[in-house]
Amino acid sequence: MEKTSPILITGAGGFVGRNLVERLRCEGYTELLCFERENTDEELRAWAARAAFVYHLAGINRPKDPKEFYDGNADLTTRLLGYLEQAGNTAPILVTSSTQAALDNDYGKSKAQAEQAVFDHETRTGAPAYVYRMPGLFGKWCRPNYNSVVATFCYNVAHGLPIQVRDPAYELPLVYIDDAVDAFVAALDGQV
Repeated sequence: MEKTSPILITGAGGFVGRNLVERLRCEGYTELLCFERENTDEELRAWAARAAFVYHLAGINRPKDPKEFYDGNADLTTRLLGYLEQAGNTAPILVTSSTQAALDNDYGKSKAQAEQAVFDHETRTGAPAYVYRMPGLFGKWCRPNYNSVVATFCYNVAHGLPIQVRDPAYELPLVYIDDAVDAFVAALDGQV
């Protein structure tokens, strides 16, 4: 991938996106198309048409209404894939999902629907698809009580607050954010 190739990153301001954007900028990539909630569907459509690689990191994980899981996970993914297909763009797409995609809850179901849409897109178009089911991520820019049990435990311990362990026998799989970003950048370089 050329350093000037347009790279679309949905959810660029989130925990994973922020770490990926910082890394890509440090490596000299100059054409980062950073899509966030405040951007429009027209911008997403235009950027999808131009993208040489797509990182689809955007998603909903703590909504007030469970319907938002489907709007922000499955439906956004379907729209993005539709824009790529309308433009005839077969750029590789890397999607972050969750180990919860295997579970029977609204979050997990919405992530599983998004995964299936990506695999169907790959079958229809031949565009390479990479789906990463993320376990417990942690690292810089995590937010306690939001996106990382590690950040929550560290925050609570540092502030003299109690921590809650529901099942002491459960072994929580964890991945440090820089290790995940290493894998994402390797995919960009075709080293999957």
